[in-house]
Amino acid sequence: MKLRHYSLAILITVALYLINWISDSHHKISPNIVFEDIDGVQHNLSQYQGQPVLLTFWATDCLGCIREIPELIKLDHKFSSQGLTIIAVAMFYDSPERIKEIREHKQLPYLITWDNKSKFAQAFDNVIIAPTHFLIAPNGEIKMRKIGSLNIKLLHKKLYSMGMLPV
Repeated sequence: MKLRHYSLAILITVALYLINWISDSHHKISPNIVFEDIDGVQHNLSQYQGQPVLLTFWATDCLGCIREIPELIKLDHKFSSQGLTIIAVAMFYDSPERIKEIREHKQLPYLITWDNKSKFAQAFDNVIIAPTHFLIAPNGEIKMRKIGSLNIKLLHKKLYSMGMLPV
């Protein structure tokens, strides 16, 4: 019975990656969302129009999410001076205390919000898997949707195509 569940889990994972790969080829406009960061400051996703945004859904108990934090920090250091905004969206089941603890411990330099009502997740096609990433072009077009760990080389290529160069 356990083997059947394991096989089903593998099949579902493969299907999600295939859907992710196929869905990356057609783009749509990012929804506008009003949200508060983890410190209570209000933001509007549209305020970042005109610059690229990397939206990353994560969870404090997600090993893959925690493992890619150093890469996200490097991205922030390389591209934030050129306008890249990274918004880390903590999943609804996380707690503000744990999110702040991780932020402090890992010294996260980018914007963090807690999606306690799943507003972000619903607006971005019902995200349920962490990590999931969206790259939004300066014109608001979603240029990339990636379920699972980031492909840094592909992300750099997409950022370069938007005229960004690493510092």
